[in-house]
Amino acid sequence: MAETIFPLSPADIPAQAADEIGRAPRFVWDASGRGGAFALTDGAPEERTGREAVRQWFALMLRQSPGAVPVYRMEGGSQPGIDRTLLGRHMPQGWVQAEIERQVRETAAFCPAVRSVDSFVFTRLRRGLQVAFTARLHGAEDLEVTVDVDSA
Repeated sequence: MAETIFPLSPADIPAQAADEIGRAPRFVWDASGRGGAFALTDGAPEERTGREAVRQWFALMLRQSPGAVPVYRMEGGSQPGIDRTLLGRHMPQGWVQAEIERQVRETAAFCPAVRSVDSFVFTRLRRGLQVAFTARLHGAEDLEVTVDVDSA
């Protein structure tokens, strides 16, 4: 693998309860869902912890293309993110949804607070697909996640 300035994440990510997830800067998506900014209060970044940090992690990761952002590259063949070009292909919707579900499951494996994901519901949008699912967290908690995945 080529040398990068970013460290590779470890292959074995230890399990962690959602309450133990540390601080993350709060990111607010704009109305289109394609951009946004970090929320600031008096010049200091607002923070999210625990379940809200996990929810924000999903929103960010499911807007990324696998391997596109160097800081999110992982060891091995599996990369976090969703291949949004699937939405622009002329393929059966069932196949596209199954492929996105697979990619969400693979991406969820990178979050130390997530044990599994299930109960997928897909809603077709004008420019993409809304993906809703339940993330089963370590510590017997459930987290409902809804993310709009726009076509690339």
